[in-house]
This record gives sequence, C-alpha cells and structure tokens, in this order.
Amino acid sequence: MEAARNLTGKEQERMNRLRKWIKNMKYRHKLTILLVVTALVPMTVLALYAHSRQSTMVRSSDLEDMQSIIDQTKESIDSQTAVYSSLLNYLTYSPDIEEIIKEKNIDNYTAYEKYNEIADPLLSVPKSYHDAINRIQLFARSIQVEHEYTLVPLAKMKEEWWSSELQDDVRIQWLVNLESKEVAAVRMIYDDQALDAAICIALDYDKIFQPLTNILTEENGGMVTDEDGRILYNKSELEDIELKKSDDRDTALEKINQECAYTMAESKENNWGFYLYKSQRAISGSVRRLLLEEIPLMAACCLITLVLGLSFSRIFTRKIEELTRNMDKVNHGSREVTVSSDSEDEVGILINSFRRMMDEINRLIDEVYVNKIALKEYELKALQAQINPHFLYNTLSMMNWMAIRSNQMDISKVTLALSTFYRTALSKGEDMVTVENCIRNMEAYLEIQLTMHDNNFTVEWETDPEIKNEKMPKLLLQPVVENAIEHGIDEKEEGDKKISLSFKGVGDDVVITVRDNGMGMEQEKAETLVTYQAKGYGLKNVNDRIRLLYGEEYGIRIFSAPGEGTNVVMRFPKEGKKHED
Repeated sequence: MEAARNLTGKEQERMNRLRKWIKNMKYRHKLTILLVVTALVPMTVLALYAHSRQSTMVRSSDLEDMQSIIDQTKESIDSQTAVYSSLLNYLTYSPDIEEIIKEKNIDNYTAYEKYNEIADPLLSVPKSYHDAINRIQLFARSIQVEHEYTLVPLAKMKEEWWSSELQDDVRIQWLVNLESKEVAAVRMIYDDQALDAAICIALDYDKIFQPLTNILTEENGGMVTDEDGRILYNKSELEDIELKKSDDRDTALEKINQECAYTMAESKENNWGFYLYKSQRAISGSVRRLLLEEIPLMAACCLITLVLGLSFSRIFTRKIEELTRNMDKVNHGSREVTVSSDSEDEVGILINSFRRMMDEINRLIDEVYVNKIALKEYELKALQAQINPHFLYNTLSMMNWMAIRSNQMDISKVTLALSTFYRTALSKGEDMVTVENCIRNMEAYLEIQLTMHDNNFTVEWETDPEIKNEKMPKLLLQPVVENAIEHGIDEKEEGDKKISLSFKGVGDDVVITVRDNGMGMEQEKAETLVTYQAKGYGLKNVNDRIRLLYGEEYGIRIFSAPGEGTNVVMRFPKEGKKHED
C-alpha cells in the first residue's frame, strides 16, 4: 500500500513538473499549440469520418464487383446448360428417337440398320460440335442389345452413377459426380406412368465449371450447390477456409462467413446456387491501400496547419515578444524603448503605455542625473579650490630636496611620484585630460603603490601612440586600478602578481583594459560591480560618468573567473567621433 502511495506521489510529481513546464512555456508556443490543436481536432474527426465512409464504399464496391462477376459467371454457365437442355429437349421430341423407343418388336438386323442410319448420327454428331459432351446415351425398353455406347437397354440404366439420384420427374435433371468429375443431364420418358426410356448427356465437369474457375484468384474462392444444399463444386486457395467433402451448404457458408464476405447467384436453368467469396484480409487490403493514399494528404494538411499555426502565432505574439525583450533590457539597466505599435488593440495600448511610462522615467532620471553631475562638479571644484596647487607643489619639492640631502632616495622617489600624481590629477582645473596625461597619472600612482607594497607585483604597459592625444574624463582610471590592487593582487597569496594596462584605439573608440591575475570571481558577481554603489568613488560611479557623457553603448565591462583574475574593459569614443555625433 505504501508502494502505491509512493507511485501516486511520483505521478503527482510528474504532473506538477508537466504543469510547471506548460506554465513556463513561451506564450507563442502555447498559442501555436492551441491553434494547431484547434485545427487538427475537427480535421481529424472529418478525416476519420471520411475514411469510414470511403472504407464502407470500398467494401460495398468490392461486394458489388463480386456480385457482378458471379452474375456474369452464372450467366455463362447457364448459357452452356441451356444449350444442352435444348439439345436434350430436341432429342426427346425427335421423331426418330420416338420411333426407336416405340418399336419394341423389331428384329435385330432391322434394328441394327436403323440404329446405324438414324440413331448413331443423331446421338454422335453433337459431340463433335460441343467439346464439353463426353457422350449421349439413350436408354429404352425397346432396345434389346446395346449398340455402341449410344443405345443401351433400359435395364442397364441402373449401372450408371446417376440412376440412384433420379427422381420421378419428366423435367431435365442435372446431376454431378465429384469422384468421376462428370455432369449428367437426364430426361426420363414415361408411357402411361411407366418409365419407357431415358436420355442422358454426360458432360465434362471441368469444362462446365470452367467460367467459375477462370475468375478465381489467390484472394477468393468459388462454390456451387444444388437445390438440396449439396456442394457440387468448390475451389479455393485461401488457407483460412477448409471445406470438407461431407460439408453441406449451410456448414460451408458458416465457415466462409467467419473469414470472408460472399455473394451468390441462383441459376434458373437447374436451380444451382453460385457463390463467390473473398477473404476479409483482401478486402481490408483495399481499405489499407486507400488509407495509404490518404496518409500523404493528411500529412500535408497537418504540415500546412503547423506552418499556419506557427505563422499566425508569430504574427500575434511578435509585438508581445518585442515588448518582453525591451522590458528585460530595461530590467538590466537599459532605458531605451525600441518597441512601438500603431494598433489600438490591447497589445498596442500596452506598448504605448509602456513607452509613455519609460519616457516619464527617463525624464525623471535625466533630471536627477543632471542634478547629481552638477552637484559632483561643484564638489570637485570646491575640492580643487581648497587645494592650493602652488603651495602643494612647493611643499612636495621641499620634501624631495630634504630627502635628497638626507640621502633618502626612496622618500625622494615617492615624493616625486606624488607630485606628478597630483599635478596630472588636478590638471589645472580641467575636466578633460589627454590619454597621455592619464598614463602619466597612473605611472605616478603605481609608483607609489609599488613602494607601499615593497614591489611585490609587476606592472605591464601596452600603449597605442595614435591615441595619446585623445581626450577623456580625468580621475577615471584611478578607481579601476585601485580595485585591481585591493581586491585582486592583494588577496592573492601565492605566485607572481601582475597588473597589465592596455591603451588601444579600436575603430572610432578608445579601449582601456586593466587586467590583474588575482583571485578572480564568478562572472555573475563581476557583472554586479557596475550596478552596486560601493563606499567612496567606485566602479559604478566611473561607469555612470562614461554613460552620462557618451551614451548607453559606452562604459565599463568586467570579465572574471575564479582563479583566473579579472579584466576591466573601459570604452569611450574618440574626440573626432564625438564631434561627428
């Protein structure tokens, strides 16, 4: 019972996962599935109904064809038996045959001459015109001696296979012997209710039923029965149908009906029943062929439905997806609205409302940023005003002279570096400095840092001379280098420590890269550094300054991995491109 509960729990978990998967599926995919299912369900119902109707029509058509074939076959056999019935009637009422039957006291010599001249041609000639006739015989009480095979005493009729099956009837009787493969057409002649004579036409069994044999294939079979239900003919190559010689019509039809469909026709000449049966497998084969012909059409319809569903869902959800992507960009810091709509439906109203909302947000943000920049500029100018550059430089120059006089070369070196650092940082109150000035500022800053760190790291420089005169905001690089030292190489305990600075021109842009081989961090954490407001003047401030000055496409990008160090890439446009813009 606990196992059943566990199974139920697993099924419930699978159902929950399925619901979650469907819930989180893209709206376009949901709409595609809805459109496809909505189209396929009625199409499938119609296809099944049409296939059912066509299958019924195919089966009816097969049965109609079988009925037509068995009717034609019956007519063919009837036409043969009608010829032999006519011949038998002709012989019965022939004056010559009547004369032979009635002359009972004739001597043997006269009878022999009459038999040769009259009876033999009359009973032998038809055989030459009809190859199905084996022999024609006259059995009469008046015949005393058997003449050839044509004239036979009536007493010898009992020796024939068909005599035991005769009935007291003056009509033509059709009898079949399955063992000797022979068909007999017999007509009895009476004289005052006493049997006086009988005429028999013996026919070849195979030739009589040849029309039925000709229509049989590996998929069907044929059967002929008499009016008493006895099977006169049966032929089939179907493995599922096994009829015995002792079976009667009802038993045979019961066996046939289990595996086959059949049609029948009844002869008016001799009351024979003609049956043509065909296996259900063969009839189903016709239905399967019909289905195989329908499958490409159904597949094409499904494909068209899928293509239309994808197209319509894409058309219906294109604006929603654009809005979603735009909102995702806004969520990641972008404030540009790229989606638009001129429709007045729900989606159009939503897009236009989003645009108005973002315009208002951008207006407010711009207003706040302008105030912040102005405030920072005022703070920076106030700081610069508090510092008397000449007093600072003279003081540092005096400290350098005192260090040299005291033979303290390290102090002299640091003092010169500090003097250079502040001279390039203050830059006579200018907000923009050249890349060359920035490089000199960083050289002085790193000289001081190397002294403070006992030269436990190295610095590599890569500069492009063509960009030395390009303009950039001052005090832009120092926070980046300070972060590389403090959070990069200072936290590395083993191995060489190195900082690389690269200044390159890439197309219309200036790209400055600060690379350290420190501990590094996860990329997800690195990407948050430009959005996190740290204490002091951090990377976020640098990134905000660049983006405010040059646009959203510029700024800082950070690439890092644990144990592989960190790369900070700073990009801003060249002065020429800025003027073009």
